[in-house]
Amino acid sequence: MTILITGGACQGKRAYAEEKFSLAPEEILPADSEQITEGIRCIDALHLRVKALIETECDREAALDRLFALCKDKIVICDDIFCGIVPLEPAMREWREDTGRLLCRIAKQADCVIRMQCGLAQTIKGNL
Repeated sequence: MTILITGGACQGKRAYAEEKFSLAPEEILPADSEQITEGIRCIDALHLRVKALIETECDREAALDRLFALCKDKIVICDDIFCGIVPLEPAMREWREDTGRLLCRIAKQADCVIRMQCGLAQTIKGNL
């Protein structure tokens, strides 16, 4: 079952996921790790993974496809980076665009999509 949890920074996404799905710290892949091991149920900070990929990979589409496959059957947490002033730097705009497109792909195949705001969860697709 794929579950996508998205919302602004510091809105309680990770705490919600830990409580709702009884996640232990070792079941959450931290933002600074690429090591997928047995027992990883949750991918945290997807937006930072997208940024790292587009900064280091030559073939962004293939890299994003790999990241999309990595998210299958996981709880995926991603900050909403799409509001506010449009960045002047092309790389920052590309990051927003790539993250948004990846989230659309994940949401389309996800069993459940949850939006967090002010610590409150709103299910916008599916049921838990």
